[in-house]
Amino acid sequence: MFGVTVNDAHMAQVHVADTMLVAVRDLAAVCGPVEYRALDLDDSSIARYTEVVGAYVARGPILPAPPGVVFRSPEHVQGWLELHYSALTEALSFVENRSAARVHISRAPGTEAVIAGVDVDAVAADGLRALRRAAVATLPLRAERAPGMVLSAAFLVEQELWPQFVVAVEEQAKAGTGVHYDLTGPWPPYDFVQMQLGA
Repeated sequence: MFGVTVNDAHMAQVHVADTMLVAVRDLAAVCGPVEYRALDLDDSSIARYTEVVGAYVARGPILPAPPGVVFRSPEHVQGWLELHYSALTEALSFVENRSAARVHISRAPGTEAVIAGVDVDAVAADGLRALRRAAVATLPLRAERAPGMVLSAAFLVEQELWPQFVVAVEEQAKAGTGVHYDLTGPWPPYDFVQMQLGA
C-alpha cells in the first residue's frame, strides 16, 4: 500500500502502472501487486513509492503510508480502512490543499559562522519560531541532524500560501547571522502522517 486518498472520480483518473484503488465508501487505498512478505527497500522501490505518491498528491490529498507496507489481500486492506475510517477521514481533511516543506538550518560556511558573541543555536531557534506563523503545523526533525546542522523542521503549508512561505524563509535567511537556510518542497505530507498498521 502506497497511501490513502479520497475515493472520487477525480482521484480515479490518476493512472500509474500496476496500481489500483481499494475502496471503502469515500476512502481509497492506493495499492500495487506484491508478494506478501517483507519488502527490500532499495533505491528502485523508494523511487517507485515516491512516483506513485507524487502522482496522487498532484491531484488531491493523500496520506502516504510508510514505504514497504504490505497487506495480505485487498480484503485485509478494506478491513483496515473500515477500522480506521474516522481517523483517516479526519487526516485527509487536515492535509487537503496543504503541502509539506522541510527547512534545514546549518552553520554558515566560512568565517561568517564564527562571529563573536553570536549564539547560532538561538538564532536558528528564533528563525524556526518565526516560520511557524506562516504554517498550519510544525514538526521538529531530530533524525535529520547532520554535521554542521543546527536545526531542522517540517512545516505544513497552505498550497495557495506557498510563495509567501518561501519569502518568509528567505527573509529569515537574510536576518540570521551565522546560519544557512535550506528549504525543500513542496512535498506530500510525509512528516505529518502516522498510521496505525498493527490491525
